[in-house]
Amino acid sequence: MKKILFTSIYLLSLIMISCGGGGDDNGGGGNGGPVDPPPTPQKPQKAVLSKPENNTECLEVDAVKFEWNTAQNTTSYTLNVKNLTTNEISTTTTGNTSADITLEKGFPYSWQIISTNSTSFVAESDKWKFYLSGEPLKNHAPFPAEIVAPSPGASVNTGSIQLSWTFSDIDSSDTHSFDLYIDKEDASTLLARNWGATKRTISLTDPGTYYWRIVTKDNHGASSDSGISSFIVLE
Repeated sequence: MKKILFTSIYLLSLIMISCGGGGDDNGGGGNGGPVDPPPTPQKPQKAVLSKPENNTECLEVDAVKFEWNTAQNTTSYTLNVKNLTTNEISTTTTGNTSADITLEKGFPYSWQIISTNSTSFVAESDKWKFYLSGEPLKNHAPFPAEIVAPSPGASVNTGSIQLSWTFSDIDSSDTHSFDLYIDKEDASTLLARNWGATKRTISLTDPGTYYWRIVTKDNHGASSDSGISSFIVLE
């Protein structure tokens, strides 16, 4: 009798196993098949700036309204506005494509949008400039020159070194000249006055760190300072 009972239980167990009663190895509730991986996060795209337009005069009475186009794969935007005279930076982060910032009048500014999402990647927009006057001006100081080469912190060899920079001015009909300063202390030593081009080749044979800056002047007597940049001359 015991042998018959044991045989019956054994046969019943085999039937249950053959019918899948032992569970689903895939843990999918019996549906089976591979599980699709989550989609790969995409890098954010850079925003396209809209207003204030590049190299223009802004006459906002209170806060300046910044606008840009929607960037793909972006969840938030960081707006950086830099006073080009004081180098003070105003920053705000938003999920929208516009933001208002109150700025001090009578100064040139640059602005840029940084696009971000859940990834570690970021995308930087172009950098635009505008002059916040508050009221129409007959003449605007040129925007501070931007150092091109040697780039800040770059290392170069002794010998002939080309200094180069770019600049812009709202008043397109103005004429411009440049005062160049360079030394190994504080960029206070005049190298050239009323230089007429945006590059100059010099010879440096003494290794070390050099500091230099560009003062941009227009024909109305207005001027702007690039601020000090530095590079290293190797032995």
